Amino acid sequence: MSNSLILIQGDDLAPLDAAAGERVQMLVFSATWCGPCKAMAPVVEDIAAAYAAEVAVAKIDIEQSPEIAKAFDVRGVPTLIVRRGETIDRHVGALTRTRLAMMLDAALEDGNRPA
Repeated sequence: MSNSLILIQGDDLAPLDAAAGERVQMLVFSATWCGPCKAMAPVVEDIAAAYAAEVAVAKIDIEQSPEIAKAFDVRGVPTLIVRRGETIDRHVGALTRTRLAMMLDAALEDGNRPA
């Protein structure tokens, strides 16, 4: 796993919040038994490295962090949530690298880029 990717285990987003600082956050909800999640893992790691200066990416297993999944109303995996304080964008289902990059680029526009 890339060192640009923050692994959340348990029901506390404090490690993500601390690491993110002023950056946009992308929460990637997945499960070990989820085929599309496994297929997307290399894409998520690549995006985490490519956008490291602007986006803090966290991988959250819904079975290890059920309270976080519940708080974000995750009903299917993979679920991707882009936020800065509040949710900017949300997508359920696997994405290609291009579509994921487009999602992040859109979230980073409109003054959402870090100072």
